[in-house]
Amino acid sequence: MSSRRIEITVLSGENLRIDGKSVKKNAFVVVKVDPFNYATTSVDALGGSYPSWNEKLDLELPKHASFITLEVQCKTSSVNRNIGIAQIPVSDFIGGYLPENYLQFLSYRLRDASREKNGIINISVRVKAPEYAAYSSKNDLNLSGYATAAVAGCSSQAGGLNVQGYGMYSSQHQQQQHRQQRLGIPVGEVATGIPVWCLNRA
Repeated sequence: MSSRRIEITVLSGENLRIDGKSVKKNAFVVVKVDPFNYATTSVDALGGSYPSWNEKLDLELPKHASFITLEVQCKTSSVNRNIGIAQIPVSDFIGGYLPENYLQFLSYRLRDASREKNGIINISVRVKAPEYAAYSSKNDLNLSGYATAAVAGCSSQAGGLNVQGYGMYSSQHQQQQHRQQRLGIPVGEVATGIPVWCLNRA
């Protein structure tokens, strides 16, 4: 198989800034596999520095691809301004013990043009098996809550932090449910990748 299809849902952003000031409106995200293979969310005109998109993008992922790039930008009257970029290793959601069609929730630190920390981007990723991709494209089937991955460990970008993810069974369960709702993550799902509270250490 020379390529496969991935379903990336761009959920939300946190603490987005331009020139040290909070973004007021019109943030959007470009998801790139390569310069010729990319997709773009709509513009969030209301969310300011905490935008919410919850937008599903379907992309072809070549077998040789190593990274996917998320570019968060701000639309202005004259030019689109870059807010921050995150590079996602393909190994974060392909390989290991996870079968295809599993849904993973991931959070990544954004870096601006000076490589300074500049907010967080929250996404979900599903690698589509060939039969799933064919069926969903014909029937527009929404299985966003199906076969969610409950995976221990962090993204490879977390610098070796050993974190369970969003701990659903801790004493802070209700607080975490509230946070998941605010970030656009369905309550009852398990988030993997870099937990937001670990990013301050990254």
